[in-house]
Amino acid sequence: MPYQEKIIKTVMPAKKLKKILAKYLKPTDSIEVHTSLSAFGYIPGGEQSVVKVLKEVVNQGNIIMAAQTADIGDPIDWEDPPATPEAQKEIMENMPAYDKETTPIHYIGKTPEYFRTSKDVKRSDHPLYSMCAWGRDADRIARVRDSYDYPFGLDSPVADLYDLDGKVVMLGTDYESCTSLHLADSTIGRPSLTEKAPIKGKNGEVKWITFKDIDDLDKYDDFNDFGTYFEEKHPDLVIKVPILKGYIRIIPVKPLIDEARKYYTRKDKRMIENRSK
Repeated sequence: MPYQEKIIKTVMPAKKLKKILAKYLKPTDSIEVHTSLSAFGYIPGGEQSVVKVLKEVVNQGNIIMAAQTADIGDPIDWEDPPATPEAQKEIMENMPAYDKETTPIHYIGKTPEYFRTSKDVKRSDHPLYSMCAWGRDADRIARVRDSYDYPFGLDSPVADLYDLDGKVVMLGTDYESCTSLHLADSTIGRPSLTEKAPIKGKNGEVKWITFKDIDDLDKYDDFNDFGTYFEEKHPDLVIKVPILKGYIRIIPVKPLIDEARKYYTRKDKRMIENRSK
């Protein structure tokens, strides 16, 4: 496990983390959580302690975490590393189908994968952009959708969080990992593209399906810039508690997404105007 200190001096016990979160969250809150364990120094118990604390703090509410599995998508889109045409064919012929019970979460930290396997957690059916949910409305959040299209759009777990007047809780992370911001990306009229993913067919066979998504989510790679803008414009809406490296941030989802929609609509308009000059 990577730490921010070569010699451990900073410890965040579970009881201290719980005290901080309980000060700013209600037991009935619905929260989308992103974590960077190393930003705290050392947390005894790591992701196990963090998930336990979260469930205790919002014991009458909901917890949502990203569970994306882009690494089982179409290898033609892979860049780091890319695959040769021959390798792409072989990968697609041998890729297991997405299974919400068993497909692991990669590349977004230990906590989401631990959360996925913890008691009473539900997972949505999207083969590339699933979300995990625990709590009062977990079945609703992880329900089967009418379509795989637009996984962060108006019929998605992040839209449910918005409707529930939820909050984003960033435990040492910044805005770059804020999944809810893709709700803004997905609902301002941007062009779409087609993606592929493997699901189980009726007889258990692997079936590659296509679905629509927004072309170039986070197209400006500037979620942190937007975060700075939001915090300067709405300092009263952002709770920031300093930790070893960074902050615990707690932000209401509705004003965050509403502001992001306006911010990126303006930015898209400027880009179109600049191209037409």
